[in-house]
Amino acid sequence: MSRINSNRRKSLSNEMYGNYLEERGLTEITYIPFSSFKKLTDTQKRQLSKVNHTWKSGDRYYKLASMHYGNPAYWWIIAYYNNKPTEASISIGDTIIIPKPLSILITLLSE
Repeated sequence: MSRINSNRRKSLSNEMYGNYLEERGLTEITYIPFSSFKKLTDTQKRQLSKVNHTWKSGDRYYKLASMHYGNPAYWWIIAYYNNKPTEASISIGDTIIIPKPLSILITLLSE
């Protein structure tokens, strides 16, 4: 499931991100706000197993996604599930949840 193939896309191209975009040769960033995704029900969440992870220095969503899902592109699932859109939302020592298996979670989010 690719978030980018959704019709819920938004573009970010304001002055605040000017240097960031310019350094990367971009004019805008396309993203889908977390609020566009449906909330999982308790019944749906019970279909998943969960791995607790204590956040430490150097942790990144993409690294955890690569370790647990075999693909760093699924970083957003960890962020979404924990309702923490960026690593800046997490402090060292916080516990986040890695939901598994990825295949079931993607099916649930696609329904």
